[in-house]
Amino acid sequence: MTIEILYPDYANLFGDMSNMRYLQACLPDAEFHRTALGDIPYFADHDVDLLYMGPMSERAQQKVICALDPYAARLQELIESGTPMLFTGNAMEVLGNGIVLENGNTIGGLGLLDMTAKQDMFHRYNGLVLGHFEPVKADIVGFKSQFTMAHGNNSSCPFLKVERGIGLNKQSRLEGFFVGNMIATYLLGPLLILNPALTRWLLDTMGVKDAPLAFEEAVTDAYTRRLAEFCDPQVDVE
Repeated sequence: MTIEILYPDYANLFGDMSNMRYLQACLPDAEFHRTALGDIPYFADHDVDLLYMGPMSERAQQKVICALDPYAARLQELIESGTPMLFTGNAMEVLGNGIVLENGNTIGGLGLLDMTAKQDMFHRYNGLVLGHFEPVKADIVGFKSQFTMAHGNNSSCPFLKVERGIGLNKQSRLEGFFVGNMIATYLLGPLLILNPALTRWLLDTMGVKDAPLAFEEAVTDAYTRRLAEFCDPQVDVE
């Protein structure tokens, strides 16, 4: 079982590296490759069972796009072959068509997702999201904290159908992208600890259906409590 974590020295905001620490608890015998900026990604020459990248600063996004650009075709190949992937927070923007900066200039993305992000560095959006993930018929909970909104067409491949909160932007009810077995989402959390059904789906998709969920009773109880809170109409989602 091989899992690659892209650029953990940069893509580690909001505590989202805990996604991988939790996965290590679920898969203690798995091999984790931590790819540093400047390294040739492990996925370039090998198959992986999971590819992960977390949120990063806006400056780091430019460096990461430059680092991954030579491997965009390989990433597309892995997506089409059904390789499980998880991109959280603004890591999703790296995969899009581009990022429009505050000054009006645009940084080209990898062009793997039909979306463009637009920065608004004077207005950070913070909010809760409750949405439905169709493959497991489960409600997913998470948080957003971002200086960007995305615009594009995810109507045929959303990660979530949003019940509370926003999707790609404030006018959208569809959050993120789910293509093949790749999830790209603005949601933070860390998502895998917050959502045991999502982690179970991910482990099954990776081919380790017999792997137990670490701390299953505790994370399930926490999810049940959080879901009730997110469903409460008296709880403000923004």
